[in-house]
Amino acid sequence: MTGFIHVGTSTEQMLAKALRTDSTVSDAAVSQDLTGHLTARVVPDPRHAPELHRAVTLEAAGRSAGLDWHEPADDLRVAGINRTESDFLYREIFTDNAYLRHGIDLPDDAVVVDVGANIGMFTLYAARHSPRARVIAVEPIAELATATALNAELHGVDAIVHTCALGAAPGETELTYYPRNSVMSGRYAHADEDLAVLRGYLLTGEGSEPGRQLDRVAAGRMRAERRICEVRTLSAIAAEARLATIDLLKIDVEKAEADVLAGIEEALWDRIQQVVLEVHDLDGRLAQVTELLRAKGFDVTCDRDPRLVLTPCHNVYARRTGARVAASPPPGHHRPVTVRHLERRLRDHLAHHATGLPLPDRFTPVAILPEPAATAPVVLEQPSGALLPAGSRAAVLADIWTGIFGPGSDRPDADFFDLGGDSLTAVRLLAQLEEKLGEEALAPDLIFTSGTLGALAAAVEESGR
Repeated sequence: MTGFIHVGTSTEQMLAKALRTDSTVSDAAVSQDLTGHLTARVVPDPRHAPELHRAVTLEAAGRSAGLDWHEPADDLRVAGINRTESDFLYREIFTDNAYLRHGIDLPDDAVVVDVGANIGMFTLYAARHSPRARVIAVEPIAELATATALNAELHGVDAIVHTCALGAAPGETELTYYPRNSVMSGRYAHADEDLAVLRGYLLTGEGSEPGRQLDRVAAGRMRAERRICEVRTLSAIAAEARLATIDLLKIDVEKAEADVLAGIEEALWDRIQQVVLEVHDLDGRLAQVTELLRAKGFDVTCDRDPRLVLTPCHNVYARRTGARVAASPPPGHHRPVTVRHLERRLRDHLAHHATGLPLPDRFTPVAILPEPAATAPVVLEQPSGALLPAGSRAAVLADIWTGIFGPGSDRPDADFFDLGGDSLTAVRLLAQLEEKLGEEALAPDLIFTSGTLGALAAAVEESGR
C-alpha cells in the first residue's frame, strides 16, 4: 500500500509506516508541533472500519454541518445536537432497553415506524436487533431529522425519514424546540411543566439534592425556540410507504401521543402488531390510551422508568397475540470502529510494532491526508498558560475539576463529557465553583456547549473582570 510520507523526522516517518500496517488504517501521516506533541492523522480503511470511513467522508463533504459527532459507546458513533442527550438516549434505548420489553420483539425483517425519532437512536437500535429491518422515521424538528437520516446512512440502515409531525388530520402546527433538551420538544410543550419534569428527573439521580445550582442547570437547558412544521397522519405515511404490516410502532412525542393515535384509520390498526409509547399521564390520559389499545385487540402492560417517578411519564407496551418475533436470537452484529476504539487499537498496535518510539498524543481520523506543507509544525493555542498561575480564578476551577475527575484530568483539552460528566456532575462543579468565586463565576450553559477545561477556564477568568 502506498502511503503519504511526511517530510519530517525519521520518528514521524516510522510511526506513520507502522500505522499503515494496521488493517483499520488505509493511510497515515504523523506530524509534530512546536511544543513537541505528536499528532497522527489516519484515513480509516473502508473495509475494516466502514462506519468511521463513512463518517469522515460525510464530514469532509459538509454533510454533518451543524451537528457534532458523539460516541456514547465504544461501538457507536452518531451525529447529534448535544452530547448529554446522545448519552441519555443511548442509555435509555441501548443500555436500559426501554422499548423491547414485556414480550415486545422484532423479527429479522421487521417493519418499524419510529415516531419522534429525535436523532435516530431507536432507529439504529432496531436495525441492530433486526438485521434486515425497514424503518420509517418521523421527526418534526429539521436538525434532528437531518441527524436521523445521517445516522441511518452512516450505519447502513434501510430508513426513510419524514420531517413532519403526526396528528389526527393534515395541516400545520407550531412546535416548541429546546436545543439544549430536544427530547422534551413538542407541540404541547409548556415551559413551567417541562422544567418541573426535567427537575424531577435530575432529582432522582444518584447523589442529587435540590438547590440553586440544580435549578440553574435545569433552567439553562430549557431555552426555547418556536418552529412551524407540517402535520401528516400516520395512515398517510403508511399508505405512501405501502406498508402491508407494521411490526412495531414506537411513539415518543412529548404529550402528543393521543394526536398520533387519532391519525390511524381502522384498516391500519389491523396491520399494526405491536405498539410501544411514552404517555404523559395528564388528565387521565394513561387510562384513555390503554383502554383504546385494549379495544383494538392488544394485550397491554405499563411500567415506569425509576428515574421518572417524579414526572408524569409512563411507558405502555401493547402486543397482539401471534405478532411476529425473532426466530432465533439476533446474530452478533458487526462491531463498528469508533474514534475511541481506533485510538486504543492503534496505541496497542504501535506498542508492538514501533517499539521504543514515542506514541502520538492525538489520533485524528480524516477523509484525506493534508498536503505535506500543511503538516509542518504549527504553534497550537495553549490555554494552559492561563490555567495554572497560583491564586487565579482558572486555577480554582482546575482544582475543583481535578477533585471531581481525578489526577491528570486537568489538561486544557480535557472534555467534561469525555471524562464522564453529566448534568448532575455539572451541578456539583457549579456548587463548588460558586462557593469559592460567587454565583456568576460560570454560566451553566457553557458546560454543555464549551465543555473543555481550557474553554471553561477562559470563561471563569473573564467573569472575574
